[in-house]
Amino acid sequence: MARKRFQAGTVRLRTDRGPAYWQARYWEDIVDEAGRTAHKRVAVRLGFLEEIPNEKVARQKLAVILNPINEVKHKPKKMMSFSGFIEKYRTLKLANQKATTVHGYETNIRAHYLPEFGDQELSDISAEDVQIFINQKRLEGKAHQTLTNLKWGLSSIFESAIKHGYITVNPASGADLPPKGVKEKVKLPTGGQLLRLIEALAEPYSTMVYLVSVSSIRPEELAFKWHDLEPGERNLWIIRAMNKGKFHTPKYQEGHRVVRLSETDIERLLSLKRRVNAKDDDWMFPNRIKKGGAKLKPGPMWHEHILARHIQPVADRFGLPHITWRLLRHWGSSEMIGNRVDPKVVQQRLGHSRPDIVMRHYAHVLDDVLDENADKAADLISGKLGYRIPAEFPVNPVEV
Repeated sequence: MARKRFQAGTVRLRTDRGPAYWQARYWEDIVDEAGRTAHKRVAVRLGFLEEIPNEKVARQKLAVILNPINEVKHKPKKMMSFSGFIEKYRTLKLANQKATTVHGYETNIRAHYLPEFGDQELSDISAEDVQIFINQKRLEGKAHQTLTNLKWGLSSIFESAIKHGYITVNPASGADLPPKGVKEKVKLPTGGQLLRLIEALAEPYSTMVYLVSVSSIRPEELAFKWHDLEPGERNLWIIRAMNKGKFHTPKYQEGHRVVRLSETDIERLLSLKRRVNAKDDDWMFPNRIKKGGAKLKPGPMWHEHILARHIQPVADRFGLPHITWRLLRHWGSSEMIGNRVDPKVVQQRLGHSRPDIVMRHYAHVLDDVLDENADKAADLISGKLGYRIPAEFPVNPVEV
């Protein structure tokens, strides 16, 4: 096979577009979205004059770019617009993800990624472009966690593009995030406030709030059938989750997870089962028939619709903190950690992948426990030494 023609490219100093910068131009073989090979003239910005003082340095920087292109084994670059690759990304990656993950990615794709990068060639998006994107979102007032999600979501898209041969470098991997701002402490309801809310709610919403509070499960895990409950063992098995009518396995869960309940919890659930005359194969919290007789899709209730329609209005009436499913889960978790339940047990109950997640998210609850344990450690070690403070310390002269 004949060797490709070696190229050195050209460089020039541009002063017609703001601050002076060095521009390089060279040829590169590309494969377009239709699969056709073409010879494309490429122009890239090497850097500003203050960074690259002369043409020799500019040519050295261009040589680094051209080295892989001049290699005999170099393959033509696949050209693909960002928006074009997103369609492939949906098929290649998102098709295998859970509904909750897909929802988060699709939201960011539609609201943030496509408006910013949609028309650009995938291979032309630089680390600088990504950093400018992150910085702009920060100026728009996006929360730190939102910026983190935007960065890692974008990085996932570029990693997939690398895997399938469209680019060689991930421009999002090194993007800097701003420091975290001050985060106000979450105001949790008291046990008495939650009990007041539970007693005021109609069924089955009352039992749903009760169950999430005492079990600390995720709201999507409320997709129980009655046979998932084992009254004799006081176990509630979590084997499925649902988001917007679509079933999937619970988060971080490879097998079935079990939550231990109290006798009171079991009787509360069985009371609801008797009241509605449910069978073991029925849904614990089934969809209801709409007014006018139009039936909803058979299955469990959509937790997304319940808070605003049935729970929060009652909470507002009592002047309670803004109630969310996450807040109820956080309340139960904080109570367990504050009362010294083993973090491994808390991890299993919450369905976290690692115990350190519990320690990190509930560090504010652990402060008092750690202080008390620190006092115990200090007293224990000092007591082992058996030292007693005399009435007066003898003062010995010190020679200088």
